[in-house]
Amino acid sequence: MPGINPQQVTKVLHEKCLLKASAKLLVAVSGGADSMTLLHVLQRCGYELVAAHCNFQLRGADSDADEQLVTDFCNASSIQLERISFNTTAHAKANKVSIEMAARELRYSWFEKLMQKHGTEATVTGHHGNDSIETFFLNLVRGTGVKGLSGISYRHGQVVRPLLDYTRAEVEAYCALHQIDYCHDVSNDDTRFIRNKIRHEIVPVLEGINPAFFETMQSNLEHLKDAEQMLESEVKRFIETDVVDEDEKVIIPISKLENYPHYASLLFEVLRPYGFNSAVVKEVISHLNGLSGKQFFSHTHRLIKDRHNLLVLPIEEVGVQHFWLDEGKNSHVLSINTQTYLKPEAFNFSRNPNLIHLDADQVELPLLVRKWKQGDVFMPLGMKGFKKISDFFIDEKYSLKDKEDAWLVVSGEAIVWVLGKRIDARFKVTNRTKRILEIELK
Repeated sequence: MPGINPQQVTKVLHEKCLLKASAKLLVAVSGGADSMTLLHVLQRCGYELVAAHCNFQLRGADSDADEQLVTDFCNASSIQLERISFNTTAHAKANKVSIEMAARELRYSWFEKLMQKHGTEATVTGHHGNDSIETFFLNLVRGTGVKGLSGISYRHGQVVRPLLDYTRAEVEAYCALHQIDYCHDVSNDDTRFIRNKIRHEIVPVLEGINPAFFETMQSNLEHLKDAEQMLESEVKRFIETDVVDEDEKVIIPISKLENYPHYASLLFEVLRPYGFNSAVVKEVISHLNGLSGKQFFSHTHRLIKDRHNLLVLPIEEVGVQHFWLDEGKNSHVLSINTQTYLKPEAFNFSRNPNLIHLDADQVELPLLVRKWKQGDVFMPLGMKGFKKISDFFIDEKYSLKDKEDAWLVVSGEAIVWVLGKRIDARFKVTNRTKRILEIELK
């Protein structure tokens, strides 16, 4: 066993974590073997350090013992230490997340504040190679695509992990060699948790099959990392070339997507940041050539299959469904101005779809502005007879989202204007018109 070498760790920090030898570092120290080894090695490497310890108050006296061990080590080694205690259980309950996710949110939020306070260039964690392998199998079970199968990165944002080349056994051997005390979290032995089951039951079987399992997996993860980078490059090119992102609405042209030989994988990577999992993406793929209007949901977004596009939109709470509009009033929901004036002799009709002129004496104020509903009819200017609003939307090639965003201006029971599109012929300006009501949608 080659063991952990400070010079090699420095090289990793420089070449893979992209940090200079003069960098000031924030070190996350739980008290376990990996973080205690990390702190000791980084000090031997000569880096200026600030240690950070979180007491999550999850294991009673054991949590306090971890904090005391880290405190004693930092005092003995003259390393500056920041400590904090969290009510992790309360945070998890308030935010409806797991204990694991609550602890992650709390610590990384605190780390960011500490980095600003101390001017550190990165937060360093003690993740080692076995953690990366376990993450591979965890994501393999969950189904996270290529990105989740490449293991843990040496650097992600301002978080770096320089011990990924080493095994858990090498970390523990380093502690034994240098007589470094560390804490053992007994919850890591509980195989009811998936990661622990992988660690204690699955990986040992694979190591029995292949004595060089760790080295083989490290090589596999490197190949998967290369594949991930190639896929990311293709996804980036597709997004920059063909995908439209406007006003929180993402438009994915189906014809452009289908030009790619492996468009299913491409679409998964495009949709993954919006919370869509592989099962939902598979459903989307099966409906690419189906009828318009089909919807798919993640926790944060919905996807609408339109005629020619896939539309990705944030899930929003139902907002205002109607409001009243009086003369001279500017709506607080939509920016609409109204004014009434005598019809001039030389009157010019507006050709702007957002600026209309009506016969003021045919309109009852205040006007109701509301969402459309099934059964709504009006008499579109330029057409004969009445037409259903739903049929008008079809003629105008409204998407599902366009229909949801459509507003109607109503006088009494009659629809005056499909906002931004067409007025009702019964309210148009004629030779008999004396007063004009002007409505402008800003």
